[in-house]
Amino acid sequence: MAYVKLEDVVENMLNVGAKKAVLSVKDMLIRGALAGAFLGYAASLAAVATTQTGLGIAGAIIFPVGLVMIVLLGLELATGNFALIPIAVKDGRAQFNRLIHNWF
Repeated sequence: MAYVKLEDVVENMLNVGAKKAVLSVKDMLIRGALAGAFLGYAASLAAVATTQTGLGIAGAIIFPVGLVMIVLLGLELATGNFALIPIAVKDGRAQFNRLIHNWF
């Protein structure tokens, strides 16, 4: 069975945090808008599936697909920025002023 070492996961998280920290405002807004659209579509589709089937599990299966698409496409969610950029700052791969810039 294939597995990924924890050290590799942490290294990837630090690299992604450093890359997110240097994004321009334009890139953040575009990626954020696209992520919002995907999230909205996923929520709407999940609600429709739940309503039409009468099974809550239908929506519970469909909604995470939108989140997976956001992650795979590298789009911006605030939760990712609140988690990944601070650890990149702590590791010295990003500057603190870029963290504040990204959050505001």
